[in-house]
Amino acid sequence: MDAAGVDDCGNVFNTPKELWEQAAEAQWYTKAVDYWDQQEASDNGVLGGYGHLSAADVRDSRAFLRKGFGAALAEAEAGQRQLAALDCGAGVGRVTEQLLLQHFHEVDLVEPSAHLIEEARQRLGSRSSAGMPGGHRAVNFFQQGLEQHHPLAGRYDVIWLQWAALYLTDVDLIAFLQRSAAALKAGGMLFIKENVTDKGFIVDRSDASVTRNANHLSHQYYVQLFERAGLRMTHTALQKDFPKGLFKVRMYALKSAS
Repeated sequence: MDAAGVDDCGNVFNTPKELWEQAAEAQWYTKAVDYWDQQEASDNGVLGGYGHLSAADVRDSRAFLRKGFGAALAEAEAGQRQLAALDCGAGVGRVTEQLLLQHFHEVDLVEPSAHLIEEARQRLGSRSSAGMPGGHRAVNFFQQGLEQHHPLAGRYDVIWLQWAALYLTDVDLIAFLQRSAAALKAGGMLFIKENVTDKGFIVDRSDASVTRNANHLSHQYYVQLFERAGLRMTHTALQKDFPKGLFKVRMYALKSAS
C-alpha cells in the first residue's frame, strides 16, 4: 500500500507502514479510550458537538442498509425471519436505538468507553419491548475495544461499524473484519460508515485515529484493507447533507469474497 499521510503535528509518513511502525499499539488504544472517556455521554457528545446531524445520518444509513439488505429486512417485517445485528463502536447506543432496533430483533453493542456503554445500557437495557417494533431489544453490552472483541460465530445477520474503523490499526482492522465475517450467518453483511479523505491518510493524535483514503475513483486505502480481509464491496455511497469543512463520510456494504 503506497498511500502517504500526515498527522496533526506536521509529521509526514510515506506509507501507512511507517505510521504503524512508530505507533505503540497499547498507547494507541489507551489514548483513544481516554479521549472518549472525557466526552459527554450523549448523542451530541459522541457526534463531536454535531448532534443535530443525527437525523440526516440515520436517514442515509437506513437507505443504504435497505439497498444492501432490503430483501432480508422485508422478510423480517413480514414476520418470516428473526434478525440479529452487532453495533461496533456503539457509544451511547444512538445507532442501535435510532436505526438497528427499528429493523433487527436483537442487537448487541460493543464499546470500549465505560461511561458511554453504561449510558447505552441505561437507555436500552431496561427498555420494555413496547418501546420498539415487534419487541426488538438490545441484548448484550460488551465493554471492549474492537481489537480485542471476538463476535460469536454465526450469530449476526449484519455487523455495523460506524466511526469505529478509524480507531483500529491496519492489522487489527483486517483481523476484526475477518472475525466479523466468521460471525455472520449465511447471506449476512458487514456495513462500514467512516470518515474518509480524498487521498492518503490523516492522523489525529488527540484521539489516536486515522482517516483513510476512499476517493470516488479508487477507494484505495480502505478497499485494499477489505480485500486483504477476504471481503468484497457490493456497493458504496457518500453521506449527504453534512456541513462543508467536515470530513466526507462514506458507507460500504461488504460480503465475503468467497
